[in-house]
Amino acid sequence: MEKTNAALTRRRMMLMTGGAIAGAGALIAAPFREEIAATARRVLTSTSLGRGFVSLANAGYEEWAAQVGSVFTLGDGTRLTLAGVRAFPSAGLRPRGGRDRAFVALFDAAGGRSPAPDLIQMANHAQYGPLPLFLSATGDPRTPGRMLAVFN
Repeated sequence: MEKTNAALTRRRMMLMTGGAIAGAGALIAAPFREEIAATARRVLTSTSLGRGFVSLANAGYEEWAAQVGSVFTLGDGTRLTLAGVRAFPSAGLRPRGGRDRAFVALFDAAGGRSPAPDLIQMANHAQYGPLPLFLSATGDPRTPGRMLAVFN
């Protein structure tokens, strides 16, 4: 019976080469992690089927703006229509891994039945699924049923 050289076998060389290639790929991709994640999210949200795999809780301004007019249903049955999305003025650099800008989502309650303000409500979107929203009342007498959710 022949003894194999324990120090350097063909199998070990293949494992070391594969590990080196995987490690190099990870180092090369690391600076582009946010761009890769953003591109993957755009691909998923481009179809109604893909939207079920992501949450609006993590979405940016453009994705929320594309949902204006859609209906959200709260746990108590209250229906809110997304009336608009307004970006806040940019205050400089944003933290890495977060949204590209802060914005406020404006909701109108259907039938004048507003939910209790200043509470976290579980909202359900027909395509994106459930997400928690901290809803506040506007306090504007011109829009009595309007609720706000701030995303920073």
